[in-house]
Amino acid sequence: MNTNNSSKVKILLEDDNEVLGSGLGHTMNRQYLPTLKYIDILKKYNAKSTFYIDIAHLLFLKRNRDYKDFGVQIQTIENLIGYIIKSEMEVQLHIHSQWVNAEVRNNQVYVSEKWNIGQLSKEEQLKLVDDCLLELKQIKDSFSDTIPVNSFKAGSWGLQPFDVLYDKFKEKGLKIVMGPIKGLKVDALDIDYTNLESDSIPYYCNKEDINYIGKNKDITVIPMTPTYLNWPDFIRYIFQIKIKSIFQRKVEEIDISNPPAEITSLKPLANKDKLNISLTPFCTHLKINAQPFWYLKNTFKRSYKAVKCMDNPYKIMVIETHTKDFKNTFKDIDKFFNYLNTNFHDIEFVTTSQVINDIENGVLNPLIKN
Repeated sequence: MNTNNSSKVKILLEDDNEVLGSGLGHTMNRQYLPTLKYIDILKKYNAKSTFYIDIAHLLFLKRNRDYKDFGVQIQTIENLIGYIIKSEMEVQLHIHSQWVNAEVRNNQVYVSEKWNIGQLSKEEQLKLVDDCLLELKQIKDSFSDTIPVNSFKAGSWGLQPFDVLYDKFKEKGLKIVMGPIKGLKVDALDIDYTNLESDSIPYYCNKEDINYIGKNKDITVIPMTPTYLNWPDFIRYIFQIKIKSIFQRKVEEIDISNPPAEITSLKPLANKDKLNISLTPFCTHLKINAQPFWYLKNTFKRSYKAVKCMDNPYKIMVIETHTKDFKNTFKDIDKFFNYLNTNFHDIEFVTTSQVINDIENGVLNPLIKN
């Protein structure tokens, strides 16, 4: 693809490595096996990814290690972290706060409805971050990983309010935070990014409100890269989903076994995605979940074009991935990476630590309030 701008576009692949948000799912099916297959694809195209492991879930498993096969699931996650490190990918911190007050009762797992870490008390937030950092550091050290824990991806994109986390992250050396999406508003989780001052360019954030650019060079926010579906895309996508639901035989998941209504009814992210009447009816962010190849290609091209036209000399695109959803889409994912490799010769895959190095070396200057 020809462009007038010769600067490299950094592609930051970040994977939310976890089970389902409601607590359903098995670490083998949702994390270990799909991640191994995904890493094979990344290696094939010389791509790098940062894997954000949900350590809050791991701590829940450890608190209840005698329940069913939780001991096996603990080992599965730890072995997966070792494999990611061995594969020369990056492991960083991801936390889903619904595991803080989760419990096992009536022979089932019950998570809480507080999917935004900002909804926890100050004491709960501080303890959760300290415990998760210690756990992840110990595991990384056991595999001789020399990359420090220096970035954080928020579970369910929840980072509000941010003042408690700001001070804790600054204290612990977490320099990059990911999660905010321009326009995202989820009332049930007290999340509102409608006033996000930068929808694509990294910025030093304000301690009191993560939506705003701050004055201090402490925490850099990298927003999720916006994209959209036009009407033909939207209609095609909805049609494909409906066709699949009609003609594709429903296969019962081996990791879901008659969950109680209290679990399946947990939908704090309901109404997150909204349709609007415009030329871009469905605004979203770049992601790889279970979408077909054409969806991945079209959304990437739109974001790439927008990023290339920006005045900011540092071009970066974030692609959020969820390996837990990759079950039947590996061919589409492989085809997408082949498309990138064939058609975009000015892209470079980076990890969050490489972005931090760019900041420290003055290659990337996040937006700052004068």
